[in-house]
Amino acid sequence: MKYISIIDTGINNLRSIVGAINHLGFKTIITNDKNKIMKSSGLILPGVGSFPAGMKKLKKEGLIDTIKKFHKENRPILAICLGFQMLFSSSDEFKYTKGLNLISGKVKSLKSLKNKKIVPNLGWNTLNIIKHKNNNLFKKINSKPSTYFIHSYYAEIKNRKQETSNINFGGKKITTSIQLKNLYGVQFHPEKSGYTGLKIIQNFLTYAKK
Repeated sequence: MKYISIIDTGINNLRSIVGAINHLGFKTIITNDKNKIMKSSGLILPGVGSFPAGMKKLKKEGLIDTIKKFHKENRPILAICLGFQMLFSSSDEFKYTKGLNLISGKVKSLKSLKNKKIVPNLGWNTLNIIKHKNNNLFKKINSKPSTYFIHSYYAEIKNRKQETSNINFGGKKITTSIQLKNLYGVQFHPEKSGYTGLKIIQNFLTYAKK
């Protein structure tokens, strides 16, 4: 049976995402074993916590090259929350830290936007979906869905053509999802976003089945 590998960053609770994927008919394994990851149908990079701690864990487990190889082979990857941020070139959280650099851009504090919005951004937000034919995660989803967020940092993307959704945060639009071929990333938590989130995960799994 095909399975989805979920990287264990050691700083997050994975029960919700495992439950969602199992509910949709896919087997999951939580693993940092490079061989098991490379044999899987799809890869999920989750994460809750700080950018430096997340990258330190990936480096310690020797997974940075594995993730990049998975992406180079154009195999489906879904990165969630901190995982999404780690796709980018670097972060200013606590200190300058290099990311995976699969997506060009910087991760910055929401406070740097200097508006009156409360930080962290906690709760449900309405997504502005970017409409184009290759926006795979949001197929058959209504144009203004709401998803669940909890974050204090945001990704400032360099190439807006890779952006698939954003939210209005105090009068400024911030990127909330990306797609680059079979690489997908979301700032929000689809596993905690009800029917919409389940559909997003299902759309991702469609590409893992191929």
